[in-house]
Amino acid sequence: MKEINSQKSYTLLILIVASTLLLSIVGNYWNARYYHSENTYTMSAPPLAAAMRGIHDKLYMTDISSFIAGYAVDNLSVLSTAAQAQEPPVESAQQPLSEIISNLSPEPVEAAEDKAATRMNQEPQVYEFTTATEEYFADACFIGDSRTVGISQYAGIENATFLCKTSLSIYDYNKPKITYNDEKMSIHDILTETQFAKIYLMVGINECGTGTPESFFERYQEVVNDIRKLQPEALIFIQGNLLVTQEKSDESDTITNENIAARNKLIATLANQKDIFYIDINESSLCKEGALVSDYTWDQVHIKAQYYPIWKEFLLHHAIDTGKTLVQNTKAKE
Repeated sequence: MKEINSQKSYTLLILIVASTLLLSIVGNYWNARYYHSENTYTMSAPPLAAAMRGIHDKLYMTDISSFIAGYAVDNLSVLSTAAQAQEPPVESAQQPLSEIISNLSPEPVEAAEDKAATRMNQEPQVYEFTTATEEYFADACFIGDSRTVGISQYAGIENATFLCKTSLSIYDYNKPKITYNDEKMSIHDILTETQFAKIYLMVGINECGTGTPESFFERYQEVVNDIRKLQPEALIFIQGNLLVTQEKSDESDTITNENIAARNKLIATLANQKDIFYIDINESSLCKEGALVSDYTWDQVHIKAQYYPIWKEFLLHHAIDTGKTLVQNTKAKE
């Protein structure tokens, strides 16, 4: 009897050790792929905690569906802040920003644009910004982090769709982070189901402590390419990331206006003034002398509620009129 109990104990011990090892491996994987860049202000969770969190977030379903659909992007090559501190400096990081831009060619976006033009049997037309009324947002979708959450709550835009969440980053695009129609979904899956006429994208503040401007740009470009594929008739508005106050920039090693400006300059190259447009909110009265006005913010990063209407008015003065009647929020054709 003692021998049987001993065997059961050994079996149970082996199962516990094996389960712990498996969860640690899965936790490390999800940390590296999903949770390493979720928030600039926090570090990755311990492997077991990350595994539990991933199970709660149903990341296993995301991985399976991503594998089947073929749209998963491996973020393991993007180094965390801690990993970067241990890596020796790379010479390419010392290149002037102009050289970095010249080496990063947005061919995939142009290729998608040419396909859209072929479908329309006409050459893409170049558009200039114009002024619109508030009805302009009726068929628009706003994607972004806490700044976009602020727009949804305080700017006075009542008729748009908002796919936004505090701490959202460009690396969260394929993860079930957004509650849409009472269901946790990824932004990719939502854009697969629902068509919009205008899509506003603004993320970047939470990525300042992760990777480099180049790695951020590469992932950002992949997301824009995917949005272009899923939303062939939509106008895409790339919003430059809002700067922080000069005080915040001076005291931080990562969230600096130089870092934000470098990333903004790269993503601006994706605009073609045909179906992808760049809007720089830092040209509005919210900023002065290359920094967010300190009187307009409560934490040196986010603006106060009463100043969000300035953001709305700036967007309305940077509208695009294609002369077409657009159907709002229609289901995607299968």
